[in-house]
Formats: sequence, structure tokens, C-alpha cells
Amino acid sequence: MAIRCGYEPGVVGRVGELHGRYYAKAWGAGAPFEILATRDMCAFMEGYDPARDLMLGAYAGERLVGSVAILGRKQSPDGAQLRFFIVDPHWHGRGLGKALLDRALAWCRERGVGRVFLWTVDGLPASRRLYEKAGFRIVERVPDARYTVPRESLKMVLELAAGGH
Repeated sequence: MAIRCGYEPGVVGRVGELHGRYYAKAWGAGAPFEILATRDMCAFMEGYDPARDLMLGAYAGERLVGSVAILGRKQSPDGAQLRFFIVDPHWHGRGLGKALLDRALAWCRERGVGRVFLWTVDGLPASRRLYEKAGFRIVERVPDARYTVPRESLKMVLELAAGGH
């Protein structure tokens, strides 16, 4: 297992595929969700600036089995955005998600990012536990029907300047 930084061929499509397959199984999301995730990934990589953005891929050989990104070039009042965090279900429970999240947050700290936020959906307890253990807290709940199946989206924020984990 290797975690590598930056663009590698296949990362855009594979991140979309991982999201599409996982969320179809988790709660019945269909093509609209996979298309949305892949479009967002395309837009991220089109504007990717390695000085201000982070793309991490976890690879088993040459196969991408997990990812996380930090969109730092467009910081909002909520800080940098954590996105595209996904781990292939065959790799769940092996610490890969924690390793990816830890590396992404360390990258933010090294660059003096004071705050990181993310959007997730309610009903993913393992993901939520991972975020909360890292110090993220829910600051907003929004009904969201973009994902084929109506869900409640959760905005979570981590204050790094305040000594987040």
C-alpha cells in the first residue's frame, strides 16, 4: 500500500467509480450521484494547484483504492474543503481511511490552514466517527435530494488553529 500525492492517470475516473459503487450499495444512489461526483472531481483536477490543493491517492500496486483531497485554492470563511474522501470497501477496517485523513490534515497544518470543512451525509456512521475522532463537529444540517435518494447533508468543521487532533 502506498499513498501518493498529485494526479496520476486514471484517478479522475476511479474516484468517480468508487463513489458511484459505494453509494449505490450504501443507499441506492444512481447515475446522477456518480455523474455529480465525477464532474466535481474533473473540475477539481482541471484547476489543481499543488501549492494550494492536495490530491492523495492510496494505491495497492497500481490500483487506486482510496482518495482524499483538499481544495485550498478557494478558501471560504469555513477554510479549506476536504473532498473526494473514499476507500474501496475491500479496504475498510484496515486503517486506510484514518491514514488518508491524517495525511490530509497534516498537509493543512504544515501550510497554516486554520480551518477545514467537509460535507457528508447522515447515515454513514463509520465515516462520521472517523471525522469526529479527528475533531470535526457538525455545524449545519441541510435536506438534500441531489443524490437520487433524499438525504440530510451534514457540514462539519475542524478548527486546526484551535488545536484540532
